[in-house]
Amino acid sequence: MKDYQISRFCWLEFNMDNLRDNFLVLKKMVGPDVKIMPAIKVNAYSHGIVACGKVLEECGADYLGVGSIDEGILLRENGVNMPILIFASNLIQETANLYVQYHLIPTILSLEAARSFSEAVSEPSDVFIKIDTGRGRIGVNAEEFPDFFREVSQMPNLHVEGVYSHMAAVNWPDEGADYAVWQYSRFKAAMDAIGEDANRIPFRQLANTPGCIALPDIRMSGICPGRAMWGYSPLTRRAEHPELKAPLVSWKSRLVHVNEVTGGKFGEKYKAVKMDTPKRIGIMVGGMGDGISPKIAGGYVLLHGRKCPVASTVSLEHTILDLTDFPDAKPGDEIVILGRQGEEEITLEQRMEEWGLTVPRIWTEISAHLDRHYYRDGKLWAVAKDERCLLYTSPSPRDTR
Repeated sequence: MKDYQISRFCWLEFNMDNLRDNFLVLKKMVGPDVKIMPAIKVNAYSHGIVACGKVLEECGADYLGVGSIDEGILLRENGVNMPILIFASNLIQETANLYVQYHLIPTILSLEAARSFSEAVSEPSDVFIKIDTGRGRIGVNAEEFPDFFREVSQMPNLHVEGVYSHMAAVNWPDEGADYAVWQYSRFKAAMDAIGEDANRIPFRQLANTPGCIALPDIRMSGICPGRAMWGYSPLTRRAEHPELKAPLVSWKSRLVHVNEVTGGKFGEKYKAVKMDTPKRIGIMVGGMGDGISPKIAGGYVLLHGRKCPVASTVSLEHTILDLTDFPDAKPGDEIVILGRQGEEEITLEQRMEEWGLTVPRIWTEISAHLDRHYYRDGKLWAVAKDERCLLYTSPSPRDTR
């Protein structure tokens, strides 16, 4: 780490103690008999799949749910050894050898896929079956599941480790949970139809982040929290809502250039104009290519603990700041795009409103090429320069259970 140099002055900072605490508070909420499979797809919602996977493995997660075989392989190549489920994103009949090679769990959606995996494995291997209970997207229809399950279960070397579904609409019961209850009724009917075999499936899951919080009766033997891992739930806050904390604490940049200019896109609606009086500007690293919304134009970032206006439109890799009120600003000065600097703070909720983005979009639009700095116990623990390069400051894992 001593030789590490930041490759680009636009980076993210994460407090991994918050990720740990989010997992542990959910584990306390659901109790020891309910398994937890955190969803860490799309590079852990841009939080960095390897670092997050390692922390959640230490915490005692039962499974990790990822979005693609590539993500599963990446975790394996970086030493994550726990069970990893691949959400449906490929044809098992074309990729069964990779599932076997990297000890990954496939999601089975067809008898053809089940047969292909059965033929590829030489010893009993876990599979998950996904049921569509009302999301209207991916899965075996709930009413067709019993017959499907029986055929899959009879195939050589296949063990149905899990059955899961995806919720479409969840709320507190008194705020409208009829659709969620309907989905649960379909899932429960599917389980009832296979009798005692249902109790022999270790992971039976419908509840997502809002489902596991607002509707305790639908937790069954497992939950699959996604947004909760990153400190967010769509539910209105109540006393029974667990305290969640965002691991992403800062999005930072630095000035790389300061200049006095007499022309540029500083006119009405950012039209290019000539100016009689020079304008003092600063160039911040970071633009649309990094995930910064063009709607930041006319807004502000933080510099020297104060609000610094964004002076013009955003380019792919830079943002122009108005330094009129910052005569001492110089190249190298730190800028905050998201987070706290001095007494000022820019929150995730503020950026969501300003940029018109939902929580998943504001996370996942952050580019994978940004450096990610991970802190534990207030100290730098790891740096990810991209999805495939993670440098550890402390190689020994900690027991957080």
